[in-house]
Amino acid sequence: MTADRFAEVKERIAAAGNILLATHLKPDGDAIGSTLGLAEYLKSMRKKCTVVLPDGIPELYLLQEYDYLPAIPENCSGYDLVILLDTAVPARAGFTANGYVPESVQDKLQLIDHHPDNPAYGKWNLLEHRAATAEIVFELCESFGQAFPESSANFLLMGLLTDTGGFRFDNTDPAALRSGAKLLECGAKLNTVVNKIYFSKPYNQQRFESEMLEKHLYWACNKKVVWAVVTPELLEKYQFDRRNSEGVIDQLRMIAGTEIAAIISCNGKDSYRISMRSKNPQRPVADLARRFNGGGHAMAAGMSLKFPSFEAASEFFAQEVKTLFSPEELKDLG
Repeated sequence: MTADRFAEVKERIAAAGNILLATHLKPDGDAIGSTLGLAEYLKSMRKKCTVVLPDGIPELYLLQEYDYLPAIPENCSGYDLVILLDTAVPARAGFTANGYVPESVQDKLQLIDHHPDNPAYGKWNLLEHRAATAEIVFELCESFGQAFPESSANFLLMGLLTDTGGFRFDNTDPAALRSGAKLLECGAKLNTVVNKIYFSKPYNQQRFESEMLEKHLYWACNKKVVWAVVTPELLEKYQFDRRNSEGVIDQLRMIAGTEIAAIISCNGKDSYRISMRSKNPQRPVADLARRFNGGGHAMAAGMSLKFPSFEAASEFFAQEVKTLFSPEELKDLG
C-alpha cells in the first residue's frame, strides 16, 4: 500500500459531502463488515452516508440495527462519491437486485476490494492483497488519524474475522493479525463480535445442518471431495434463511480426510451456485471457478451456471473437480 494511493482516495472522500456505499449481492461477513464499518467511520467525519443493500443484512451480521436502501435511487445526482466494496465481479454489484453498475454512478465509482481477480472496473480502483476488504478499509480509515467509533471497529473486526475464519484460514498473515490487534486497541469488542457470528447459531440452522450432513452429502475421489446439495425443500423444511449460511460449508470442510468441499444451491430458475473451499494449497478452487466465469480466492471460490436440475449440477461438479487432481492421483484414488 502506498501513501500516494491512500492520498487519492482520501482526497475524494474529503471533497465529498454525500457518499453512497454498496457491496455485492448476497453479502457475506466481509461485505457487510467493510461497508458498514466504512460508513460508520465516514459518519464520524460528519459525512452524509447512504448504504444500499438489496438483500438486506443477514441476522448473522446484524451487530446493530441499521438503516439502508433496498435499491439505488433513480436520481443519483446528489451523491458526490459512490464506493463499492468487496465486489470483484461487476454482475454481482449490489446497487439493485439485478446486479451490475448503473451508468448513472460509473463516473463517481470508487472500488475498494481485496479479490485478486478484480478487473478494476471502477473509475478509481483501490485493489490490494489483504486477507479481507475490511482490512483495507481499516488501513484507509486509520490513515485519517481520527478516533474510531466503536461501531466502525466492530464491523471491521467482523469482516476480518469472517474472511479469515477467525484467523484459522491460510490467508491469515502477520498483517491480518496486526490489524485485528489494532482494531481491539481502537475499541472493537471481541466478545460482542465473536458471540454474534460464532456462538449464536439458531436451533433451526443446527437441525438444517444435521439433516444436510446425514442425507444430502455426495463424495468423489475416494472421499477427498465432498459436497452437499441444498434444495429449496430443505431450506423450507427448517425455515432456514440462506443469507445466514456463512459457515455452513465449514461443516463439510471439517470432515477429516477431505481436501475440497462444496455447496450446491439454487439461485433461481435453472441457475445453480457452486461454492467451493479447499484445504490443500495444491488444489486451488479459484482456477476451476474462473474457467466457468466464476471467481474468488485460491482456497475459496464459487461459480453460477445453468443446469436443468440438481442432479445435473452434481454430475458437472463431480466431473470438473477431478481436474484439480493429476491423472496419477486419480488412478490411485480409484
